[in-house]
Amino acid sequence: MHCYLCRSPIQDGQYHYNDHGVQVCKPCFLEARRCFICRFPGKKIIDVPGLGAECEFCRGKLVHEGDDLEQIIAPFLAYVSQFGHGAAPHPRFVWTDRVVLRQMQTDVAVRQEDFIDDFLRFSYPVFHRAGAFHLLPRLTKPSFVVYTIIQLVAADLASRQGLADLTGNTPFHAHARGWAHWIGSEAAQRLGYELERRQLRKWPELGLQGDFERFEKMAHFKKPREMAAYFAAHAAALARRHLTDPTPRVAQPGTR
Repeated sequence: MHCYLCRSPIQDGQYHYNDHGVQVCKPCFLEARRCFICRFPGKKIIDVPGLGAECEFCRGKLVHEGDDLEQIIAPFLAYVSQFGHGAAPHPRFVWTDRVVLRQMQTDVAVRQEDFIDDFLRFSYPVFHRAGAFHLLPRLTKPSFVVYTIIQLVAADLASRQGLADLTGNTPFHAHARGWAHWIGSEAAQRLGYELERRQLRKWPELGLQGDFERFEKMAHFKKPREMAAYFAAHAAALARRHLTDPTPRVAQPGTR
């Protein structure tokens, strides 16, 4: 076994890193530039403006500007509809700088990310706001699919209540975000996208997961149809309680 970068032999028991079907010795892994997307070093690292370093392994698995993103996501619209959500038939995707995309979702100041999983701690790489799906450049196709599924559900829930997005702080918002997050997590599991599944169980922080853990626990003993009915009933009650104008109306003279 030889190091992919320096070609030095890697002896049995020697610490090394393995990914993409190749091995890299520990010194090379610590010293070489690593990919923003996978954290692995490559021989042909390039810089992508607004993103960071990109390796040759990830380059062939990414969605790009000019790709037919609607066609990629079209097979999954029926999956979203199984949970009672009418996904937009022609979603509008906007490629958005990572700093701007993060600021749409949180005002917490964090340092510039070295890797995409640093970004995912605080933000979604696909985020719906006011009719557009904002997209982090150079996502892998599995990540694009899973996170877009989440935001298709979020877009439907927001539009039903006349909201631009689901970033509010009410119990309704937390309930809705958790439901959308759970549907995406289920999609990742069904599709065999283990990396995305692990990401969704771990991130993002700052409350963007909403009530996800509640739905994940319920999934052990309730069928998806039962969960959809539970969510719809509770979401409607929470919307009435927290999204309506709470200001008391003062009766005018001569009215009852």
